[in-house]
Amino acid sequence: MPYLKNNSKLLEADVKDGYDLDLSHNPTFEKIIKQIDLSKWYYANKKIYYKHNEYGYRSDNLSDIKDSDYILTFGCSYSYGTGLFYEDTYSYKLSKEFGLKNINLAIPGSGIKLQELNTTLFINSFSNIRLPKYVIYQYPHDYRVSLCLSDGEKLNLETQTAGANTDGWEGDGYMNNYYLKNSGEKHLRDFVTPLYLNNIWKSLGVPVFHITFGDYNHEFKSDFQDFEILNIEDDKQHNKDEYLYLLARDLSHNGREFHDKVKEIILNKIKNG
Repeated sequence: MPYLKNNSKLLEADVKDGYDLDLSHNPTFEKIIKQIDLSKWYYANKKIYYKHNEYGYRSDNLSDIKDSDYILTFGCSYSYGTGLFYEDTYSYKLSKEFGLKNINLAIPGSGIKLQELNTTLFINSFSNIRLPKYVIYQYPHDYRVSLCLSDGEKLNLETQTAGANTDGWEGDGYMNNYYLKNSGEKHLRDFVTPLYLNNIWKSLGVPVFHITFGDYNHEFKSDFQDFEILNIEDDKQHNKDEYLYLLARDLSHNGREFHDKVKEIILNKIKNG
């Protein structure tokens, strides 16, 4: 899980380089792969290598960015590209379209609170000389809750994220009172977080794009919010059997065609203003 290394560093993803990380402890894959005709499957006999940069992200190196020569992306496993080759992710495709570096701070399993923390830490570290050309926020499921645990008197904080319906959280008083029994905390984030994220980059003169993939239910929008969180979902023209072949290799996430679609939608928005 992500953790704050210290107050001057970025939030880091606790992940390792290696092959086929998307298939490790994946019961969904083990169940669905039995329905796949391997002779028709793109990922048959393919291995996916997950390489991470100096901060633990599946991204170009942050130490290599200069001036405004990069696109900055925040999101969860969908933007991280679980089950996809790095080159098939929408952020990589967009970066190549504009000849920019791909700085992708997406963290699998994370919620919007970690995006908020990462935004603050990133700006503290880079905004003086290295503002991005464009920023993208992919909003994860709206009931993913992040809580911090302190490590004694140390400054290191471990940040854990879980859905409010996760078994391990059902007995937690905070989760019950503010997410399950009463949605007040979730509604507050609806009002504040998208506006906060947008205003930061707007004040710095950086265009920002807000998207979700059918996960984020934005129930309460501030009257001051003059933008929409664009919901991008898979086309529904395929039957269930056909759809399986369009998924990422882990058979749980959106596949290559969907990332092409996301890339084209954002590209059009950038070109058309």
